Amino acid sequence: MRLIFVCQECSIRYLPPVGLRYGNGTAASVVWCAECQAEMAARGVEESPALAALAMIAAVRALKDALTRRTEAAAPLPDRRPSQPPRTSRGRIRPNSGRTRLH
Repeated sequence: MRLIFVCQECSIRYLPPVGLRYGNGTAASVVWCAECQAEMAARGVEESPALAALAMIAAVRALKDALTRRTEAAAPLPDRRPSQPPRTSRGRIRPNSGRTRLH
C-alpha cells in the first residue's frame, strides 16, 4: 500500500509518485499536491520541513490505521454457539421416576 497525503493548500487527497520523485527528477512534496506545489514554487514559497514531517507522520498513521482495520475485518468471528441447549420455561412433562402408577 502507498501513502496518501492531504494537500495543505487546497485540502484534496493525492497520491505522490513512488520515491517522492516526478518523472523529470524533481522532488514531490508531501505538503502540497502537484498543482499547489507548482504555484508555491512560482510564488517563491518553500516547503516547511516541520510541516513536511507532520504530513509524513499523519500519512503513516493513516496507513497503519487502515491496515489495522483491514486485519480486524478479516479476523474470523468467534464461535457463538451456546454450550447448552436453551432452557424452556415449562417444567417436565413426564414424572421424574421411571415407575408409573398402574392400578
